[in-house]
Amino acid sequence: MSWFLMTAFGAAAMFCMRFTPPKVDFILVRVAGFSFVGAGLIGAAGWVGGLINGTLGWLFRFINDLSNSALGTGVAWIVAAAIAGLWIGGMLPDKVFSYDPPDWLVIAGLIVPALVAKVPGKAGSAFDTVITAGGQGLTDMVGRLF
Repeated sequence: MSWFLMTAFGAAAMFCMRFTPPKVDFILVRVAGFSFVGAGLIGAAGWVGGLINGTLGWLFRFINDLSNSALGTGVAWIVAAAIAGLWIGGMLPDKVFSYDPPDWLVIAGLIVPALVAKVPGKAGSAFDTVITAGGQGLTDMVGRLF
């Protein structure tokens, strides 16, 4: 399975939403989200992952340095946890969490696995388990198709 294939699969699912009724959009947005997370999981091991992790590492250090000066503690992991929680909430069925995830949040699935790695403790572990299970599930399904 390649990073490019999973990213293209997610982009194709988002493109198809232009031509489908809302009930199908509900499924396609989740397929796209988990496809982007699958791409993020695959990319985390290659050069793309190195680039993403390096950039996020720099960004986290920068935000933590600023917040240490202003608040006395680092807050970047709170932002990462909020984005991960929002992404998970956006992927839940509408009956559980009625939220139509915006495109930026669905595409952010590419970096959500790297963001979750920055969240400490049990919360980070729980986010990682949920996101990894969803991404690997769709990656396995697409792998069987192609």
